[in-house]
Amino acid sequence: MSANAPAPFLEQLWASLDGLRCVVVVGLPGTGKSLLVRELAAAAREASRKSTLLQWDVCRESWEGHPRTRSRYPEVDGVTHEGVRVAMGSWVRGAVAAWFAAHAGDEALLIVEAPHIGGRFSELAHAVDDEAEPHLSAPETAFVVVAPEKDLQLALKQQRAADMEDRPRAGGYEQNNASPDLLDELTRSLRGPAHELGIEAGDEQGYDPDLYAGLMRRVLRHRHTTVVRPDALIQVSGSVYDLAEDSERLWADEQEVEASLGVADAMDETELRNRVENWFRT
Repeated sequence: MSANAPAPFLEQLWASLDGLRCVVVVGLPGTGKSLLVRELAAAAREASRKSTLLQWDVCRESWEGHPRTRSRYPEVDGVTHEGVRVAMGSWVRGAVAAWFAAHAGDEALLIVEAPHIGGRFSELAHAVDDEAEPHLSAPETAFVVVAPEKDLQLALKQQRAADMEDRPRAGGYEQNNASPDLLDELTRSLRGPAHELGIEAGDEQGYDPDLYAGLMRRVLRHRHTTVVRPDALIQVSGSVYDLAEDSERLWADEQEVEASLGVADAMDETELRNRVENWFRT
């Protein structure tokens, strides 16, 4: 695709893009995932390839706007309800399989932003006997963990806080971004799963890029996975959610939202909580 990667730490990924049909960008909020998604779409455009974007924070609006979600599974303090996370997870693998069926034989690129942590599209990591699995486990699908160095992660978090102060909450997809407090909570939440899986921490608290990368490699052990370690910001203008030409978004339609909410409705609160808390057990 593009001969020139937008940053040195992306050169290996960019060199492999010609052979990829799907890139799944994984990891914590505030690490530059959305920016990488945008850069991948731009690279596809430069190579005259169409791209489809499936982003957790964007397509979540299909569920958040549903009347049953607002009454039964409301967002609290900026945290997506477990019921919505389970519903979205029950939909996403079928959506990936349907995209591959619709684009069989063409050169389109599917770009997915799937945090995984806390049960946010973590179903994509599971080895399941369904129509999506052959595509998700194929070499043509790359799972990319974005694990910035510690100093950069701190700068990104500070930038996130400044952006949320300056930008009105009522406009743009940025309103769906995790707050700095939620980012800290999610970062802390990695230590329990890492300890359970035998991954040692280098730092006693705070963001630990080695622990984070090691945990995500273990979670994604059924997938072709690479870890990128950004050490500097990629310069960007405008919103990271701006679509490139020849890009489209993948959404759930009303019928699909209804069906997925039925999956969540069939579980009680304990079952929903257990499902999302066990996101790392694949």
